[in-house]
Amino acid sequence: MTFSKNKPLIPLLLLALAIVMPLIFKHPYLMRVVIMIFYFGVTAYGWDVIGGYAGQVSVGQGMFFAVGAYSVALGYLVSNLTPVVGALIGVIIAMLLALGIGSVVLRLRGPYFTLSTIAACEVVRILLLHFKEATGGPEGLVIPYNGYNLYALHFANDLPYYYIALGLLLVAMYTCYRVSRSKLGYQLAAIRNDEDAAKSVGINLMKSKVKAFMISAAITSLAGAFYVTYDHYIDPFSTCSNEMSVKILLIAVLGGRRSLWGPLIGSLLIIPLMELTNAYLASVRPGAAMLIYAMVLVAVVLYAPDGIASVFKRAGKEQKGDDKLAAN
Repeated sequence: MTFSKNKPLIPLLLLALAIVMPLIFKHPYLMRVVIMIFYFGVTAYGWDVIGGYAGQVSVGQGMFFAVGAYSVALGYLVSNLTPVVGALIGVIIAMLLALGIGSVVLRLRGPYFTLSTIAACEVVRILLLHFKEATGGPEGLVIPYNGYNLYALHFANDLPYYYIALGLLLVAMYTCYRVSRSKLGYQLAAIRNDEDAAKSVGINLMKSKVKAFMISAAITSLAGAFYVTYDHYIDPFSTCSNEMSVKILLIAVLGGRRSLWGPLIGSLLIIPLMELTNAYLASVRPGAAMLIYAMVLVAVVLYAPDGIASVFKRAGKEQKGDDKLAAN
């Protein structure tokens, strides 16, 4: 069987491996790292909709992550809402926020749009710090754990969280897949390549870009909703910060933009690297983690400018070409 014939089986094999892995490898720390890989992968898929398919480089995704997280936390603490309802509310708020902000900043192009997203994220962070009676300010919010509670999605171990995170990752992957093959996806491709040309053929630039921004916000907010449900704690610095937004961007770009597997590959690289640097270098050399991220980014830009996923894509094409030559 050739590579091309085996290719459709690869996603099924990977899914089967993901399903059985926590039943075989039960180490708590390993489970936590994989869960982080999953939900940061979700954020990267969210970024890829606006930054990859639409070509609008956002460095403010942290604000949507924070919206999802605070919606769940406040919904549970104030109104005793289940995190499922809180997450849905967070998605709606994030999409409305993207609609409001996007209607203004998406009129800008290039670095001007990027800088405006950084400013928007900073405004949201300042608001979260200012309204401390509701948000807890810099101290953040703690969701108390009182034992197993299905309504609150409180579990005795990480296994249920693992499968929830895996489910969210699959939803994010499928959403990106559908966007890429939809009418919106083709419009975004035209806008990414040449906005003026896209406009000349009748594409509504603002409408298409705002739609992409709203989809991106919705996916990212789901990751934030899961984050606070899993960690039981949230504060503006860990969620709505430039560091969070840059981390999301790095994962997507390193993995490969506009690729079904790129964001997941990026998360598989960055999250374990982040954990290792935090464990061994954070207390010895503050800032070493960002230096290592920069080195990895430079290496990928030099040797795989389209992301790590492009390396596997090229290898697949080469294998396919070799198979054709062998057949002839």
